[in-house]
Amino acid sequence: MRKFDVIIIGAGAAGLMAALQLKRENPNIAAVILEKALRPGKKLLATGGGRCNIANRRAGKAYYFTASGHNPAFVQPALAAYPVADNLAFFANLGLLTKEEEDGKIYPMGDQAAAVLDVLRLQAAANGVSIFTETEVTALAPGWHIITTQGSFTARAIILTPGGVASPQLGTAGNFAQLMAPLGHKTTRLYPALTQLKCQSNFHKALQGVKFTGKATLWQKNTRLAEAAGEVLFTSYGLSGPPILQLSRLAAMNYPQPPQPEITVQLDLLPAFTIEEIRADLARRRALPFTLEDTLSGLLNKRLGQQLFKLSTSKKLSAAASSLTDAEINTLAANIKSLTLTVSGVCGWREAQVMAGGLSLDQFDPKTLGSRLAPGLFAAGEVLDICGSCGGYNLSWAWSSGRLAAHSAALYLKEGENA
Repeated sequence: MRKFDVIIIGAGAAGLMAALQLKRENPNIAAVILEKALRPGKKLLATGGGRCNIANRRAGKAYYFTASGHNPAFVQPALAAYPVADNLAFFANLGLLTKEEEDGKIYPMGDQAAAVLDVLRLQAAANGVSIFTETEVTALAPGWHIITTQGSFTARAIILTPGGVASPQLGTAGNFAQLMAPLGHKTTRLYPALTQLKCQSNFHKALQGVKFTGKATLWQKNTRLAEAAGEVLFTSYGLSGPPILQLSRLAAMNYPQPPQPEITVQLDLLPAFTIEEIRADLARRRALPFTLEDTLSGLLNKRLGQQLFKLSTSKKLSAAASSLTDAEINTLAANIKSLTLTVSGVCGWREAQVMAGGLSLDQFDPKTLGSRLAPGLFAAGEVLDICGSCGGYNLSWAWSSGRLAAHSAALYLKEGENA
């Protein structure tokens, strides 16, 4: 049986950061990370399309949600103790410089997620923190006794950072609920977040691969749930792109819960123009020597324009632009400003970037991230019922919560020595 002061379960973003913070708190702490996957940080490598959206300058309560959809005050102590600027300084001290882009998004200067993983992994090794890969934790018992697929371990404190159940192909363990249940910890309902929307109509199928920069609004019957702007992608199954990922959490909250909700997504293809301006532009285009096939080419993607005409008029695309009636122009303008697709669900766990839901927050102290039920157990990152918005918020939470959990674990060890 191998003995350590602290065992970290999970070598993702929060776990690796926790390891470095532990050594910053006390270089003599004997720490190890147990990781189920073949390599540490596999999910981190996939973030931001391989660029790693490492943080968001705006990180705060308003950008985080629980399984019920509420903004949790629970995040505030960690984000206040270890704010974004402090985390970026932490990385800078490791040699990783960053840059800020639109909407507060922060990326590594070299645009490589691998660089983020490298500085964390190499610094952990330099500080004497071992990472045991292909080591799945199968049981936990206070004391702390840990059973794994590679033997048994003991520790004075545990930091739980296994991630969630999203993106299982990237090595997420997914068994945290089973590990924590014997300790009395409850898990909320879990559902995919930051994923794609599935739609019912055939409109999107004909436009697979087409993108536009606009606005998407999610509705449930006559209730507006939320809206997001940016680049939207039509796919064979529905819609993707940052605005869609942002809205997906709200759609997933309602699927597959009976009775099936009436959820639609409304697309504004030209948010910079009013519907009156679009009507006027379309009326002018009647004078152009075009067929309907080409009439919108200078305004929208050609394929998108053609599908809009098919949706808005019974005329063939070979008809002259001059044949458009005022009524058809009104219909076309309305579809450009509020193209409405019925949502049939969201893509599943493999496609989801993060998990919504997790360990119930009322069983953890937000000031320490320590368990209220099992002394010496701390948790950080995605395993808790915290889901961030799209745009670097989830990694911001991983860094800050990982550091707070490590700080609290170090204090717990010190208090035990002085008792």
